[in-house]
Amino acid sequence: MWNSRVRFKHLLTKDETHEAVQASMNAIATVIEGNTAFLSFNSVLIEKMRNIPQGDDFFGPVDYANKLLASVYDFADANRIWID
Repeated sequence: MWNSRVRFKHLLTKDETHEAVQASMNAIATVIEGNTAFLSFNSVLIEKMRNIPQGDDFFGPVDYANKLLASVYDFADANRIWID
């Protein structure tokens, strides 16, 4: 059923500070960029993963990261990529 398997769940963090979220997203972006299963993934979204905003009183860094991760998972589902 799955065409590929990509491992990055271990890179997720529970720490919601900007520094921790940014480090996690940078690491995930590196995995995505280096995997042929994500070859056609939107490079603009990868760049956004590398530049998570500090946030404000309403949206924090984790909110931005979660929105980007939703796009990653949507792409993975559509392309039958198992995220480990």
